[in-house]
Amino acid sequence: MRRITSRAPIVALLLIVSVAAAGCMSKAKKHLYKAEDLFEKKDYQAAREQLLQAIKLDPNLLDAHKALANIDEQFLHKDDEAAREYQIASALDPTDPKLLQKARYYRYLKEQEEQGDKALDEVKSGDVEQGMKDLRAALLATRTPATRAHVTQDVADAIPIIVAQGDKLAQQQKYVDAVKVYEQAIRGYILMAEADKQQKLAPDADKVLHAIADAANKAGAPDMTSPVLQDVLSLDANNKVANMELAQVYLQHKPPDYETAAELMDRAGAPKAEVTKLHQEAKRQEAKMRRR
Repeated sequence: MRRITSRAPIVALLLIVSVAAAGCMSKAKKHLYKAEDLFEKKDYQAAREQLLQAIKLDPNLLDAHKALANIDEQFLHKDDEAAREYQIASALDPTDPKLLQKARYYRYLKEQEEQGDKALDEVKSGDVEQGMKDLRAALLATRTPATRAHVTQDVADAIPIIVAQGDKLAQQQKYVDAVKVYEQAIRGYILMAEADKQQKLAPDADKVLHAIADAANKAGAPDMTSPVLQDVLSLDANNKVANMELAQVYLQHKPPDYETAAELMDRAGAPKAEVTKLHQEAKRQEAKMRRR
């Protein structure tokens, strides 16, 4: 008899907890149903707020997590929030293949962002070439605008770090190394333009184009800049700085390539008199070669 009496308060407490839980459950579902009504009216932000209230009252309410994930993904474009909700929903119902697929997909996107962040850390540590290689790989692997924007920002953050390293090497008169580092910064600008589907480099790339040409000239190896300048012009054919700097490279060939230099300077907007003079030099050069 004593045992039965001693257990009575515990049973009563359990009943109270159960009733309270049922009350919370009922309130949670009221928010869920209200969210459904708002969703039908296309008031997605208000529906989202109701779903958050439902989840606050009942964190294990699967339908609320699924609905919230759908709204965040499809209508509000909150990818990070959608990813979290799909992860929770998948954990609550691991037998649902669609939820599992979504959870895996968003894990993959997160991995791509982390790959970009890791590559940026490589650049910061001084491993510029590998860092830019990994940033390019991460950018090519992106699948959503949000992930692409994240990795593109990593590239943007890497560029001034790389330029600073190039400037330091140039100041130390390590010009060949400076050229190699500046080249990675320019390729970063190309990556950003391609990611934004632009046919033009950002204006601040001009300073780096001047810097790489100056370092190559001081190294006595102006041809070092040819590959990256050609790549710039493949994207941005009318880039005045790249055209002008590449023209200077052709003028330093032995013998100088006056004709190609003239065409490049013309695209760079050089004065007509200078372009004409180069064309005339090209004709004299050709006549001289014939006499031989």
